[in-house]
Amino acid sequence: MGQEELTGRVIKLMPYGVFVKLDEGKVGLIHISQLNNHGEDGEGLLKEGDRVVVNIIGKGKTKDKLNFSFVKKLDPAPATKRSESSKESFDKMMRKFLKDSQENQTVQKKRMKRHRGMAA
Repeated sequence: MGQEELTGRVIKLMPYGVFVKLDEGKVGLIHISQLNNHGEDGEGLLKEGDRVVVNIIGKGKTKDKLNFSFVKKLDPAPATKRSESSKESFDKMMRKFLKDSQENQTVQKKRMKRHRGMAA
C-alpha cells in the first residue's frame, strides 16, 4: 500500500474507530489507535460528514474493506449564501416541473378514457 493521501467523508463513528468512504467509492476503517496518535482520544475529533485525508495502510477482513491511517481533517467549505438568482432558478425549475406534471396527468386521463371506451 502506498503513502498516497486520499480524501473521503466520515460515514459512521464506532467505539473502535471511524468508517470513511473515499471519494472514489471504497470504504475503510480508521482504527481508534490511529486517531489516538493525533493527541485525541477520538471523541469529538471527528463526526459524521466530516471530510478527511487518509492513507491506505492495509486491507480489512474482506477484500472490499480497507484500513486507513488518519492524516488530517479538512476544513469544511465555507457556507455560502444562496444568491437570489439561484433561488429564482430553483423556483423556475419547480414551476416547470409542476406544469409538466399537470400536462402528463391530463394526457394520462385522456388515455385512460380512450382505453375504457369513453369519449375523450
